Amino acid sequence: MSNLKIKKIQNLLKEKNVNTLIINKTDEFLNEYISSDSERLRWATDFSGSAGRAIIRQNSASLYVDGRYTFQAKEQVDTSQISLEHLNDFSKKLSEYFIKNECVALDPRLHSVEETLKYVDLMSKNETRLYFTEDNLIDQLWDNKPNRNYGFVFDHPKNFAGTESSKKLEHVIETLEKNNLDAYFLSSLDSIAWLLNLRGSDILNTPLAFAYLLISQKEKPVLYSKVDMVQPILKERLSKHINIEPIENIKQVFNHLKPQSKIGFDYKNSSYFFYDLATKKKCLPSHLENPCLFPKATKNAVELEGARNAHVRDGASVTKFLYWLKNHPNIENETEVSAADKLFSFRNLNDLFHSISFDTISAIGKNAALPHYRYDKNNPIPLKENTIYLFDSGGQYYDGTTDITRTVILGEATKKQKEMFTRVLKGHISLSTHTFPKQTKGTDIDYLARASLQEIGCDYDHGTGHGIGSFLSVHEAPQRISKKNMFPSVDLLPGMILSNEPGFYKEGEYGIRIENILIVKEENENLLNFENISWAPIDKDLIEPSLLNSNDVEWLNSYHQTVFDKLSIFLTAEEKLWLQNVTSPL
Repeated sequence: MSNLKIKKIQNLLKEKNVNTLIINKTDEFLNEYISSDSERLRWATDFSGSAGRAIIRQNSASLYVDGRYTFQAKEQVDTSQISLEHLNDFSKKLSEYFIKNECVALDPRLHSVEETLKYVDLMSKNETRLYFTEDNLIDQLWDNKPNRNYGFVFDHPKNFAGTESSKKLEHVIETLEKNNLDAYFLSSLDSIAWLLNLRGSDILNTPLAFAYLLISQKEKPVLYSKVDMVQPILKERLSKHINIEPIENIKQVFNHLKPQSKIGFDYKNSSYFFYDLATKKKCLPSHLENPCLFPKATKNAVELEGARNAHVRDGASVTKFLYWLKNHPNIENETEVSAADKLFSFRNLNDLFHSISFDTISAIGKNAALPHYRYDKNNPIPLKENTIYLFDSGGQYYDGTTDITRTVILGEATKKQKEMFTRVLKGHISLSTHTFPKQTKGTDIDYLARASLQEIGCDYDHGTGHGIGSFLSVHEAPQRISKKNMFPSVDLLPGMILSNEPGFYKEGEYGIRIENILIVKEENENLLNFENISWAPIDKDLIEPSLLNSNDVEWLNSYHQTVFDKLSIFLTAEEKLWLQNVTSPL
């Protein structure tokens, strides 16, 4: 696991008289899921997780990751070259790297306006030189760097989207008028896709297209995209109310605007490069939260019904896979890889299936203790009897995005495994059945999912729930359920879709997670509750009934009855008989 690239980076820093380089895990759109040509953090550190930052100095290097990836980073990273830190400590330690008369370098395309302005402030206070690279320093060293590939950009019609893009644009333009802005620059790929009812294939497993959008009050919006990859039917529809320009011309995006034009940016989610570009064109940048953020998160009736339907089809595939797992005549002949492939084969037969929604986590034994474990196709790990197996997976369907986790025992579980699984289940049930007043934030109810574990001094170091898009990102902002010190939080609103996924991880032994998807619903004018839309049996072989109270048992039995009612029509006679047994009342 020796990392020779860190020394190369450090030598380059010395050549350029740079003391510190900051590397983000993102691309120029500040997207969470990125294409292979943007995997600079992974190239430099060998860490493959979806979130992280690195600080590389001439004689040291540090990688900052969150609790989801603590174990994984230890497995992947050469700790003789790179020290591991918690991502929560990044901001606290940042000032230590801004030293008088030293130079800190970063690529302004890969850092938000908000983040970079903090660096500028630190630079000023500490008399540090801040160097914005024109050519990314990692790219200068990255041999055989993948090329940027563009896929087709296609229409997402109203029968899936629920609302015409022209109506959505009208709402955004009204927002500009209210905020006295001449234009708004949008670079969030999922927001552009939602706003214009388009989808793409530029990001693996997430139907996004590389694009930028400039929305003006008095002129047609301009979409910067790979023009020759835009589907003709989509181009025809869009051309009625927007202009399409080649994405290669993006540096000219503000050229036609008059000096002193007020341009809105979401400082948290827009690249500093464009803020700086607008300033150089003598325009006046101003912060305005992405006006697509909440309309996209609060799904309309068509999107919600699509999500419900997609989860039923997806649940049938998961249930077929569970039957295959639990009834396999010799499970030890299978591997993490072959199991993931089998699950894909079931999903791939579903109506409206487009792709998986993220790389499937297929993890046996100690690998299940890594919350975002990735199996190695070149080194397939066999499944094993009397061992916990965890799979976290989902699908991209034209009518919705799915995400579900099940933990099963292949054989006999230990008493302790049953206890920990049941405590995770109790937390899952407690959150799922909660009724709460309006203006409640996800951070206000996160404790419910952890309470049973915390009774015995245990917990999990990741959030409990993330937002989910509508045939979009499987991780969608701004809605989430987490501890107050983990992530910023917003009020939960009717129509938001979130995951419910408490877990427990015994390092080096096993991991447990149970995940279903919830819709926030209005119970009455004052109260909200959750509607569960994920359907697949929960492994009763891992449950210790004595730990469940009457409400827990009632929920589980009701849930399992609904699982059977919704899914049995998709199953063979043998699968249906098995499902009837595993969903029978506790």
